[in-house]
Amino acid sequence: MAIAQLIDLDSHPVAIYRTDSIPEGASVPEGHCGIPPLFLMAAKKGKTCAADRAHIFCHGAVSGFGFGPIQSRQRSAWSMSVVPEEARAEMHHAGSGGQREYADCEAALAQMSEIRDYPGKNDAIVFEPLETAEAKGAPIEVVALLADPTRLSALMILAGYDKKTPGSAVKILHAHACQEIYIIPKAEGDSEDPHAILGMTDLYARKFIDPDKFSFAAPYSLWKRMESNAGSSFLAMDKWAKALGKAGAGQHNNL
Repeated sequence: MAIAQLIDLDSHPVAIYRTDSIPEGASVPEGHCGIPPLFLMAAKKGKTCAADRAHIFCHGAVSGFGFGPIQSRQRSAWSMSVVPEEARAEMHHAGSGGQREYADCEAALAQMSEIRDYPGKNDAIVFEPLETAEAKGAPIEVVALLADPTRLSALMILAGYDKKTPGSAVKILHAHACQEIYIIPKAEGDSEDPHAILGMTDLYARKFIDPDKFSFAAPYSLWKRMESNAGSSFLAMDKWAKALGKAGAGQHNNL
């Protein structure tokens, strides 16, 4: 757990993986959004949490947690866009002008095209503390955690520590929070040049976390590289300890 210790993380790095069925004793979601009872419960409370398709109640989470594509990308794109007056009667919420996160449906669909869909499976997705998952040899796919801007800065730098290809090692995509935490970094794990994903930019899901926190999710292959590099990186230097100390001491300073 070198990274968590070196950045003085105040929550648990969360391992995300799939298994045949919900593990015995796991906490299972009951409400609409899966972020609080799955990701946040594992990160903040250190619990093992899991869901199968029957316990996913949001159409975005069906995609985000790898149980198949969004029921209708077209409908989702309309919902996220500025909806013309003549089309509003067809919206799920009659008269809705849309969420206005995209100028129009075409812009939304273009951005959504980067999000890979996986076919639905009759299995379960598990969120649990990384230390627990690694100790039992779980088939970890993604590691996700919550961090403030200073720690995010460190994670972003560390992700690119040994990157030999151009460009940032971290991507930011506008998507549902669950897609940012699992399905997008999972797809990055299939790449020869995997990227981490900065998430919790979903405005709906922001209400569930502290205002100074975002998620950082990496395919497990990238996370293991980061862990192996952490001890020889800037994280072991005094400048990081000073940066972390200053951030902690000045977090309520308005100057």
